[in-house]
Parts: sequence; structure tokens; C-alpha cells
Amino acid sequence: MAEIYKNKNRRGFILIATVIVMSLLLFLSAYVISFAITELKISTSQSAATQAYYLAESGVAEAIWRIKNDSTWKTNFESNPDWTTTYTRNPALYTNGSYRIDIANTGLARGDITVTGYIHIGNSIAQRVIKTTVYKAIGDSPLEDIGEYADGNIDMSGTTLHVWNGGIFANGNVTANYFSNIIIDKALRATGNLVKNWTSAVIASPINTHDKEYAPAPAPLTMPAVSFDNASDPNSYKARADHIYTAQQFSNLLWNNTNLTINGITYVTGDVTIQGTQNLTINGALVADGNVTLGANTLFCCWNWKCNRSNIVINKLSTSTPSGILAKGRVDFQLCLDSLTANGIIYANDKINVLSLPNKINITGGMISRKITLTSLWQGFDIIYNNNAIDYALGNPQYSPIVTVEHWEEEY
Repeated sequence: MAEIYKNKNRRGFILIATVIVMSLLLFLSAYVISFAITELKISTSQSAATQAYYLAESGVAEAIWRIKNDSTWKTNFESNPDWTTTYTRNPALYTNGSYRIDIANTGLARGDITVTGYIHIGNSIAQRVIKTTVYKAIGDSPLEDIGEYADGNIDMSGTTLHVWNGGIFANGNVTANYFSNIIIDKALRATGNLVKNWTSAVIASPINTHDKEYAPAPAPLTMPAVSFDNASDPNSYKARADHIYTAQQFSNLLWNNTNLTINGITYVTGDVTIQGTQNLTINGALVADGNVTLGANTLFCCWNWKCNRSNIVINKLSTSTPSGILAKGRVDFQLCLDSLTANGIIYANDKINVLSLPNKINITGGMISRKITLTSLWQGFDIIYNNNAIDYALGNPQYSPIVTVEHWEEEY
């Protein structure tokens, strides 16, 4: 009987031991499986995160490409300091991948780009975020900060002139006569002398001329050239013109439209004469390969039976388009000009001559010519220096073509 009892105890021990061993093996198997699943998830997550990062980098590259090459993005980036946009590409690179681009301008041609890359894994999403700040360098005008430039002399008589935010430069003398009052926010520079009548006042800081009482005169500054009708230049004004008229065709257009608006670049192959109660709005640039006369001095300011003074408004449509009045010959302001409000430049390859009694002349941009003579008989004459208006009218873009990455930041 004792032997039978012992065998029963052994059988119970073996059973218990077997259960314990099986439990341990089951636990270890579950652990190994769980560990393997966790490692697989981690590996999948890391791979997805890497893919999401590459997607975000691709989104940054696309954003920069669009800023440089997409006309809508480029114009908004350069001209609207408050511009924002969102763009999503889905799918992107991978069938389960996508990215979202968010751009917010912090100034002109300066903005923050945030790109979020996504990889979809079943019900889960891996994402990476890249934030970067980009900008395009602003170029200086070839005339530096000069609002009024002459390749020769600047003569002012009976003139009240204020050059705002800019200076005056002459490759010759600057003369102020007959109770002229000249205020220049920046420097007056002339390679010759400042000739100032005792009745006139000239205020500038500093004054650099050949005269002994002032600082040494500056070196000559070359007049910037404008490409009017060079047949070999695809960027000449004539090649880019939206409308081309002969002198007679443009004169007929004025005669038939007392209140005329022209858009884009209007090129005239000859002289332009504005007269006889003409109200002209130029949304862009009026360019002539002859002379331009504003408010032609006729008897009673008449053009046949149309009698009154003329008014001219020049608007700049965007930061990257030219605006103003440009002449291959002269630009003359005459007595029948009532007002000129210009956001652009007045450019004459020969001479700018102002002999006028206007109610207002206001130029936001600059005035550039071989020689400038101002006689406005104490009427207000304002030139507000604007680098952008000068650059694009001369054919020198304000912004470099390079988009520079200033800041790079990665987030999970």
C-alpha cells in the first residue's frame, strides 16, 4: 500500500511541474511575441517617420520652387506683406503619403514656411514638421537713394521742391534762383558747384559739391540707360509693349477719349502731346521714342474746340511691373498741365523741362534725365523717392532670383 501511495505522489508532482513549465513557456512565448510586435511597431514607426520627414523636405522644396516660378505665388510673396496660403499635395511620393504647405509672409519677400509630412499606417498617422524662414534679397537702385538725377546740370527757378526720403545728384552744377525753396531729406551731391541766389534756400544733409565751403565733390555717376526699341533686346520696352501706336494713332486715341485710361506698357513710335482738357490715367508705363509734352501750351489751353488744362495720373499695378513716363527725347511740363500724380518715374534721354503753373506735381519714384530745368513759379513740387518704382522702370528687378533659407527647424 505504501508503494502505491508514493507513486500517486510522484504522478501529482509531475503534473504540477508540467503545468508550471508549460506556463513558463507560454509566458515566455507571449513575451517574445509581444516584444517582436513592439519592435515591429517601432521599426515601422521609425520608417514612417523617416518617410514623413522626406515628405516635409519635399514640401519645402516645392514651396521654394513655387515662390520662384509660379507667377501667383511670386507676385504675392514679393508684393503683399500679409500674404498667407495653404497648399496640400495628396498623395505625395508614397501612395500613403501627403504633405501640407503653410506660408505666412512677415514682410515683402520674406516669409515663414511650415510643411507637415504625413504617412498613413492603418488607423495611425506618422508626421514630421519642418519650419523654415525664407527671403529674397532686395537690390539697391542703380542710383542709390537719389530721387532726382541729372547727367548734367539741375537748374531751379521760382521752385518750391521737396525730395522726400531721397537726395539729388548732378554730374554738373545745381542752381537755385528767384526765391526757390529746396528741401532734400538726404544728400545734395554735384560734381560741379552749388549756385545759390541770396533769395533762395537749399536744405540738405550733407551737401557735397566742388565748392570749397562744402565737402569734396563726389565722383561722376553714370546715367542708367533704358532699352527703348533695341531689336536685339527681348526686354526692350517696345518688345514688351502691350500696345504700340504711331504718333498719329495715339493722338487720335486721345482726341476720341477725353477721359482715357491706358493699361500695361503703351509704346508710341514718335511724339506724344497731351493737351486740351485731357484727363489721362496710365496704369503702367507710357513710353515714346520721341518727345513727350504734358499740358501743351496753346492759346487758352485749347485743342481745337477742347479748352481746359490737363490732368495726368500714373498708377503702378504691382511691385514687379514698370510705371511712369519715359521718352527717348525730351519730357516737357507746360503751362496747360493742371496736375500730375505719378507712382513711377519720369525719364528723358534728353532733357526734362518744367515750365508750368500746376496745382500739384507729386512723383512717387524718381526723376532722371540728361538735364533738368524746373520753373514752377512757387507751386508745390514733391518727389518721393521709391526704390521699387525706379528699379523696375529701368529694367533692374528689385528682388534677386535667389530664395535664401534663413532658418530651419524640425519638429515631431
